[in-house]
Amino acid sequence: MSHTLTLYRLQQTDSQTDRSQARLKIIQQTLEDDGELRLAKECAEQAEAGFGSAQRTLHQTENAVRDQRIKIEQTESSLYSGSIRNPKELQDLQNDVASLKRHLATLEDRQLEAMVAFDDASAAHKAAQADLQLTTAKALQKNESLAEERDLLLKEVDKLCAERQAITGAIPTDVLENYESLRKQRRGMAVATVTDKACSACGTTLTPMQVQNVFMAADLTYCPTCSRILYGG
Repeated sequence: MSHTLTLYRLQQTDSQTDRSQARLKIIQQTLEDDGELRLAKECAEQAEAGFGSAQRTLHQTENAVRDQRIKIEQTESSLYSGSIRNPKELQDLQNDVASLKRHLATLEDRQLEAMVAFDDASAAHKAAQADLQLTTAKALQKNESLAEERDLLLKEVDKLCAERQAITGAIPTDVLENYESLRKQRRGMAVATVTDKACSACGTTLTPMQVQNVFMAADLTYCPTCSRILYGG
């Protein structure tokens, strides 16, 4: 059957190599795509910054409330110590105490708001950290699995390349060049099988004489429509 069978085997080898190479490309793109992990890291960093800011604000309001209470205690101590007897001075101290207490109420409101904001920031920080840990673990597991698949595919491609070299050694140069040209023209498929008296690649129905030529002729037979080499099996 001329070189048809050898070319068909070469086509099978090349097709398997193409599939493996395509999968290797996808694996490499997936391994390089760390968008999900990068987003989780960014969210964790933002949450950590927000937590730190809320913590500082809370400490500031706590210190402000503490300092204000000290001022009130000192002012009230002077007011009730008995050392000041001038009515106007006493009245001024009473006014100072009242003013200090009003400002204390404002500071305590700010402290309460800071406490709520701190609790929210703390919860967001913990959630972001947990999400980052989970995303990191998933990425490591996925990458490990893909790396294992990649290594197997690389070994398979090496094996297929060796098989291809052995096959092409038995094919005349002009025939091989024709095959390679068809591969480029027909998206990697230079040889098509005859299935139900039709070309399996383009579906063209073959005449009885064409089918007979595929199975009996010494020369290569081509599909009249897509020009692929036909193999009868």
